[in-house]
Amino acid sequence: MSKGLSIKRQLFVMTVLVLCVINGIAIWGANLYAERAAKLSFDRLLHGAALQIAESINLLDGRVVIDLPVSAFETLALAPSDRAYYAVTRLDTKEVLTGYDNLPSRFIFPQSVSADLGAEAPMYMEAPFYGEATRFIRVVKRLIEADQMVDVEIVIGQTTVARLQLADEMGGMVIRFLISFFVVTLALLMFGIWRVLRPLKLLKKAIEARSSTELTPLNTAVPTEIQPLIEAMNFFMAQLANTLERLKRFTGEAAHQLRTPLAGLNLQAQNALDEPDPIARKRQLNDIIESSALLSETVNHLLNEATLAHRMQSEVFRSLNLHTLVQDVCRSLVVWALQRDVEIAYLGNAEHKIRGDDVALTQMLRNLIENAVKYSPEGSSVEINLTESSAGLILTVSDQGSGIRDKDKQHVFERFYRGQHNQTMGSGIGLSIAKEVAEHHKAVLTLEDNHPTGLIIKVTFPQEATV
Repeated sequence: MSKGLSIKRQLFVMTVLVLCVINGIAIWGANLYAERAAKLSFDRLLHGAALQIAESINLLDGRVVIDLPVSAFETLALAPSDRAYYAVTRLDTKEVLTGYDNLPSRFIFPQSVSADLGAEAPMYMEAPFYGEATRFIRVVKRLIEADQMVDVEIVIGQTTVARLQLADEMGGMVIRFLISFFVVTLALLMFGIWRVLRPLKLLKKAIEARSSTELTPLNTAVPTEIQPLIEAMNFFMAQLANTLERLKRFTGEAAHQLRTPLAGLNLQAQNALDEPDPIARKRQLNDIIESSALLSETVNHLLNEATLAHRMQSEVFRSLNLHTLVQDVCRSLVVWALQRDVEIAYLGNAEHKIRGDDVALTQMLRNLIENAVKYSPEGSSVEINLTESSAGLILTVSDQGSGIRDKDKQHVFERFYRGQHNQTMGSGIGLSIAKEVAEHHKAVLTLEDNHPTGLIIKVTFPQEATV
């Protein structure tokens, strides 16, 4: 038998994959956040330095006066690994008032972003400067004196070494945390998986500890999701126990029922061999034939019972025409009944369909009709009818024999039961088989007296069995 994939291994693989995906997304998001946080922090430093420089620029007598504050450069010096560049330019004359004269001007800043002149709205841009990645900020300040107005541009650039280091440091801390989180989470999940799967191991041990003949229900405590499996196993073991019990009973009954007739046949045969009188020998031979016929009938009934027991546990019901089935059984028995001078009459004339097992129902009908013919006097008839009522479909088999006494009616369905006044040869199994088949189809088999004499066997199929 091929082995499937281990549930524990599948859960482990799925857990690792899920954690890898989650941590991968978390690392990606953390790096984005670290880069954005570092950029925002250092952009604020640039903005602060630009504002301080802007505050130190004034217009006196038409001249732009700049007193660069030390605090602005101290702000930029908070990133000691970076270099800073600045330039203050008069926009109307394009004159660089102080600083580097080759810094980016307003004409190379992104055109999609515009600064409102007179306001200190910053504009940012990244560009290489002296071979290093540099972040620039541009701030415009409007100077007003009397009737004169001058716009100056402050551009400050700072290399990006410190902000990249900060982003890497923040991202590294997040990665270390996520690796620790991954290990701890995986360990906890594996412990949880072990706890969840532990009942399966306990169930395996409980089954292995049982003997091969123990079929009592399992009562191992398991989670709710595994309970249906326990119920299915208990149901299977109950069926197996029932099958074994039926097999044991069948073997015992067969041995008991066959041993006595075989011993009688052997004794009768020995007596016939030793009998000198031809007339007595012929009578003994006739007894041997009758005993052999009874033994053959008993064997057939036992084999039929074994076959039906198997079918009733394995066959699935299907739709069948009960009217046609009854007709076929009656036709198969009519010649045998006529040899006994008994007529079989089927009175049903309507189509009736039910769900059932045609082989089992055929055997039930044969047993009921054969039983009625055996107990019918010569020249009489056995009537079979199929009608429909509010209770369901009703099948009746009526004979004109001597009937069954009331005190025997409750025992006739017992296996091998024969009344004290029953002189007809039979195995005593036919009616018990018929009752088992009826109950298998949820039908009710009852006995009623026929008038003036005889017996009526009634089989009532419920409405839910009809199609």
